[in-house]
Amino acid sequence: MKRLRGPVLITAFLLAVSSSAGFAQSDLQPEAIEVLQAAYDYAHELQSLRIRADFSDESVFGDAHKLQFGGTLELGIRSPSRLYALVKGDYQNRRMYLEDGAFTVFDEDVNVYAQAKIPVPLNEALQALQADYGLSAPGGELFGGNAYELMVERASKVMLVGMANIGGVECHHIAGTLSDLDWQLWIRAEGEPQFCKYVLTDRSIPLAPQFSITFTGWKANAELADSQFAFEAPADAERIEFVK
Repeated sequence: MKRLRGPVLITAFLLAVSSSAGFAQSDLQPEAIEVLQAAYDYAHELQSLRIRADFSDESVFGDAHKLQFGGTLELGIRSPSRLYALVKGDYQNRRMYLEDGAFTVFDEDVNVYAQAKIPVPLNEALQALQADYGLSAPGGELFGGNAYELMVERASKVMLVGMANIGGVECHHIAGTLSDLDWQLWIRAEGEPQFCKYVLTDRSIPLAPQFSITFTGWKANAELADSQFAFEAPADAERIEFVK
């Protein structure tokens, strides 16, 4: 039987932030923390959310050559334990479903899928996917309910860079530093504090590859049908197994 190896979705976002090691928080700007906390609280309190986004993901080959790949994402979340992600990329087209502890990933390019049981609610499910299979939903840590713990409590520096324009929207530009990973987050300045853009830089790898996601559509408390979180395998699709 074929076996599916992770990671199978974009990149392992939580390689650094999922570490249990703590860092001395010597340089956390209060004004940056205030903006971040408002955005995290807003996202966490939503009962449902549908977003669309463009992403780019860099890979390093032979410690000397960095290539960039890209694509689009649609992500739907319903509190407390349902999620779907539709990923259309340069070299991968995949769908991911999380429905009350049942996780499925379907690779459209090779017509195979794998399924597993994982914990609920959403933040525990995302952590289990990363720990057990090396998988993560694109930007999922922003919406899993524990973003503050992952991105701020373990940071050595968090600062408010200034104001920036993302797709015609004025945004606060926030940046943070973890042990071997830097993150940047742009948050809407007027109205609801929605995420506008998110960038991760992995300093543990030569040439420091980046993952970047720019949110192009955001629907808070969206009406999401139960069927959008349920996977129905194509008749000719082959079920395979994850390798932990």
